[in-house]
Amino acid sequence: MVLYQPANCFKHSSKIRTVKDVFKLPSKSLGEFKRAYGRDWVIGYVAMWLIELNDNSNVKTKMSDAQMDFTAERIYDTYCLKVTDLTLFFRNVKEGKYGGYYENLSQEKIMQWISLYWDERCEYGQMMSQSSHESFNINRDKLSPIAIQKLFAGIGEEEVNHNKRGNGSGARMKRKVMNNRSEFLNNMGNQFKIQSNEKLKEYLLEADSRSETFDQELFELAERELDSRK
Repeated sequence: MVLYQPANCFKHSSKIRTVKDVFKLPSKSLGEFKRAYGRDWVIGYVAMWLIELNDNSNVKTKMSDAQMDFTAERIYDTYCLKVTDLTLFFRNVKEGKYGGYYENLSQEKIMQWISLYWDERCEYGQMMSQSSHESFNINRDKLSPIAIQKLFAGIGEEEVNHNKRGNGSGARMKRKVMNNRSEFLNNMGNQFKIQSNEKLKEYLLEADSRSETFDQELFELAERELDSRK
């Protein structure tokens, strides 16, 4: 697991500058690690990132081991992340993107910062999928990663640029995109519920996290539905 240690990830992170890179670059997810090694292992892995941040932060009051373990558990239970997510998020923290440390690190600060990161990540993911999710019908189309790729057809920069205009339209676009994404995930969750175990397993087995069209939230949604039937 040397490859996925924080120090090594930072060393090879020159290509991970934005959330767009997180979506595009191949990366292991925490869900994959959980299936391979178990939940406790993954929480310990997330704690490694917190330990690295804690040890290398020039603050008077640092987090205790118990605080870091609890925060790692909260992060794992709350967010569907990949190794590239952790790399970008913790580098953003080190660079002060979410604000200064003010002489201490705490679980409250970490959870507040990762919430800001997740909002940015979701906003980009929502803009990726909004243009085509309404045309996808899980009962009509084959439930496979190839069919799921339809969700990402027609991605362009025009909507992203529109969202950044300073005329108030950006905020309206963001709300619309977030609502569309929430509606889409809710619809897909309902559709997954009526699929057979075999179809759900087929989707999970064929999904490739290395693909830039891989939807981690959708994958986790299908995985949870299958797990709930056991």
